[in-house]
Amino acid sequence: MKDLNLKANPVAESSKAQGGSVLVMTLVVMALLTAMGIALVTLANSDVEMNQTDALGKRAFYNAEAGLETARQALRAANIASADPYSFDDELAAAAGDGILNLNVPLLQPVYSAGAVASFTGYGNDVPLLNTTPFGRGWYAAFVTNDPAEAGGVGDMNDTNDRLMITAIGTAPDRVLEVVQAIVERDPFPVPPSTITMLGPLADFDGGASAAKDYKGDDCDGVTGHTGVPGLSVPVVGAIGTLSELSAEVGVQKPDQYTSNGQTGADTVADVSGSIDPQLADCDYLLDLADQVRSVADHICSDTASCSPNLLTAATDTVTFCDGDLVLGPGTYRGFLWVTGTLTMNGNSNFEGVIFVVGEGVYDGDGGGNGSTWGSTLVADLAGPDNAYGTGDDCTGPVAGFDRAVYHVAGMGNHDTVYCSELITEAMNGFPLAIRDFRQR
Repeated sequence: MKDLNLKANPVAESSKAQGGSVLVMTLVVMALLTAMGIALVTLANSDVEMNQTDALGKRAFYNAEAGLETARQALRAANIASADPYSFDDELAAAAGDGILNLNVPLLQPVYSAGAVASFTGYGNDVPLLNTTPFGRGWYAAFVTNDPAEAGGVGDMNDTNDRLMITAIGTAPDRVLEVVQAIVERDPFPVPPSTITMLGPLADFDGGASAAKDYKGDDCDGVTGHTGVPGLSVPVVGAIGTLSELSAEVGVQKPDQYTSNGQTGADTVADVSGSIDPQLADCDYLLDLADQVRSVADHICSDTASCSPNLLTAATDTVTFCDGDLVLGPGTYRGFLWVTGTLTMNGNSNFEGVIFVVGEGVYDGDGGGNGSTWGSTLVADLAGPDNAYGTGDDCTGPVAGFDRAVYHVAGMGNHDTVYCSELITEAMNGFPLAIRDFRQR
């Protein structure tokens, strides 16, 4: 019997081998693709979670900032209404419930109840400036301590530098929280050094020659309902430089109408170069200050029709910015008023507070009747050669950027113009507490 010598088909064997290799490679590729898919899904989920966490962190931060801003306004209002609006002592006493400031920021944490923030811990017996307040999908609260620069640190109960620290905590869903702190200050807004202060060269002052009006530099002398600082007197007219002082003295037409610290007439006009806040004598600073005042003004207007109604109902701490000319007729106006054009005060008009006629720098008193201006007035022309405020040549006048300021009175009957520090302070209270330092903890 013959042996059958059956030989394998090499082509078939090769096909089988290739088929097996393709199958293995396919399985490997599928495994790799599956792993990559799982990794991508995991990475995507991780990115979503990170984005959600980041979004919640931002939400908590914004809530804390909202608490800080609300607290800043509440602190200002409390200071104005306190028995001593010239320091923060009363506010520190109110914050220290047991006479000691106990806030411990590292321990400041929310307390949750049924998924909502019921309160916060970490402040002992302190009285929050803002209690736990819902905001959006979160909460905030705020607390007051002293400025760390005080001798006794944040727990010092005496304010010596007009600064406090506000700590605000904000929360978001998933128990995310952020804490921010700011050192705030009763803004030392530069106060004019005279009843009427005129910046620039050769002050063009004319106090008028009609009736028995009075110009006074003795603090709040004859100002109804307001008490001045005993012994405080300022020049009736303050100018910058000897030549400008001499120019202003020419406008003192009735010497007996001008009184300050026992002096009368031209003796109440002075060169205030040495006593004025240097910032007020800086044209660029005033230009920037105009923008700052505008940014915080309660009312922004451009003419008499849009300005006058608000001024007639304004409180003494109202800030009004008039970007243009303004005529004030009969009535009583209050607050801090900035006019960039010409300010005209007619007869029987009254103003209580601070007036800055800074821009084109023209004050015009006109018309008969009585009335009064109590507080302080500053006039400056920084509008440049084109005499138009808000153009490119502002602060390019002939003397340190200033041109000649104008204060003219024709008529105004028995209108009294009196320096009054109390009304000046009340007007300055219209500005928010300034933030001097800020940090996110």
